[in-house]
Amino acid sequence: MNISREDLDAREFRRAGTVYPDASSILRVEMENGWDVPGWVTYIMVVDGEFKKAGKTGDGESTLKGRMSSTFQALRQVIAGPPANRPPARWRSRPLDPFKQNGPAAILAQQQIELWAKRQPTRERTISEETELNEHYRGEWTKEGWTKDGRRR
Repeated sequence: MNISREDLDAREFRRAGTVYPDASSILRVEMENGWDVPGWVTYIMVVDGEFKKAGKTGDGESTLKGRMSSTFQALRQVIAGPPANRPPARWRSRPLDPFKQNGPAAILAQQQIELWAKRQPTRERTISEETELNEHYRGEWTKEGWTKDGRRR
């Protein structure tokens, strides 16, 4: 489902960064100024106006920049394969979540991933807004398991 700039503005989300395809490192995460401070944050990933998933910073002390760095490092490894120091069987012991299954296609298709974010006052509000967004927009990268056409997996 698409999410417009007006929807993002109405929900008080601000542009927080962009993930770019990059020939030398597979992908590059560039954050806007001000998103490297600790706190609760709900974020949204958007590709070509389409809502892909909402998420949150984990513990109130991590930063959105740190979260995005680790999130997209994991995606980079899905695209490129296991790190050189890990055998493949031990590297991927669990099935891939929908983000790791579907996200690589955007990078490999040379699409940018827009990152939108909103600071939250509490952990509870962060989780609540993440859940509401994922249930409303049904993005194909969400852990809830929506398909591209909005059906449950």
